[in-house]
Amino acid sequence: MKIIFKTSILILLLLHFSCKSNDSVDSLGRYDNGFFITNEGPFNNGTGTLTFVSNDFETLEQNVYQNVNNQYLGNIVQSMYFHENRAYIVANNSHKITVTDRYSMEHIATIEGDFINNPRYFVAKGNIGYVSNWGNAPDPNDDFISVINLSTFELITTIPVGEGPEKMLLANNKLYVLLQGGWHFNNKLFILNLNDNTTANTITIGDFPVDILQDNQNTIWILCAGFPSYAPLETNGKLLKMNNTSILESFEFPTNKHPLHLTLDNQTLYYNLDNEIHTFSINSNASSLINPVENIEGNFYAMKAHSNKLYVTDAGNYNEEGTLFIYNLENLSLEKTITTGIVSGSIVFQE
Repeated sequence: MKIIFKTSILILLLLHFSCKSNDSVDSLGRYDNGFFITNEGPFNNGTGTLTFVSNDFETLEQNVYQNVNNQYLGNIVQSMYFHENRAYIVANNSHKITVTDRYSMEHIATIEGDFINNPRYFVAKGNIGYVSNWGNAPDPNDDFISVINLSTFELITTIPVGEGPEKMLLANNKLYVLLQGGWHFNNKLFILNLNDNTTANTITIGDFPVDILQDNQNTIWILCAGFPSYAPLETNGKLLKMNNTSILESFEFPTNKHPLHLTLDNQTLYYNLDNEIHTFSINSNASSLINPVENIEGNFYAMKAHSNKLYVTDAGNYNEEGTLFIYNLENLSLEKTITTGIVSGSIVFQE
């Protein structure tokens, strides 16, 4: 009887510590072990959504925010940004930013008001958030950056910028904002000094800038698509290499070439051009920008390289479910195909 009793106690202790261990592993929340796809949703009606995919690709969940909160995110889900333990989800046409716990997706707050007007993208540093806003889209003179207190979700100040503020980068204690143009076209980079949130300058870069990122050597890369064929004057795309505030090199694409979707993994830049994926080494001195990757083709709506894989979305007919394709960049094979929501946009990792 003593042996049986001791064995029972041992089993109970093992179960107890096993549960404690599992609780520790799962303590961040239901959505910590995976990534999200933002889905814009139908244009001017309905709601955008979030798709969640686990890192092992075994778990797929659509309509994540709605499932958790029994609420809608609003019309056009433009972008999503993780900062500390929160997620910030930008709904463009609904003029609001939904704040959630990044691991449970439970609603925390909604940021809205006159200072959130046609919002595009969100970034944050410390307790301060920055939002790019188009304002009234046809008006080229009312675009601005909102500076927000993330403790109270109240406005600190607004900063006027040129037309079409889009994607942003926080680096070198500065905020870099691509001025792409709203209903018109632009070719500027707005640079704000974060020491005082007032000192700023604007420089001319390339036409229609679409993406900006920083590599592990602190070099800033900007991809400019060039003005399209339907613009008053068609121009070529460019890839710019920058340090703090100066352009170090400018690589120009061939005539009438318009690259999109700049992303980085390890030491290689990837971009979409003429329905192909091309690469450019950040350490290369070569000026050639035409270097297609075999076996990966498509007119992709969004693209993200991550851990030797390339994640690309196809929005399909823009009225039905889209598709996420995951390619292995080591052997250039298609690894997984996943159904997403309507107009699948950015791919956002828990980093």
